[in-house]
Amino acid sequence: MSLNTTSGADGDGRTLRLRPTTDVSSGTPVRHFDELSDRAQQLLAETDDRTNVAVTPDLAAEFDDEPVVVFAEYLKVELA
Repeated sequence: MSLNTTSGADGDGRTLRLRPTTDVSSGTPVRHFDELSDRAQQLLAETDDRTNVAVTPDLAAEFDDEPVVVFAEYLKVELA
């Protein structure tokens, strides 16, 4: 199991999903990949848009504002 993810029993019940987007609404936070923590960068690099990933509370907090991340494309981060 990766450092960035957790089983449902160990986490706070938050899951992360990445979704490619071309629309960035006014007021939506935008971050560049290199502004993220090393752990968040690793998570984004290892996760594709078809996967929901259980995340640790500290990673959920880093993405709590559901930003758009500029990576190879714009990725909308969604927490559930």
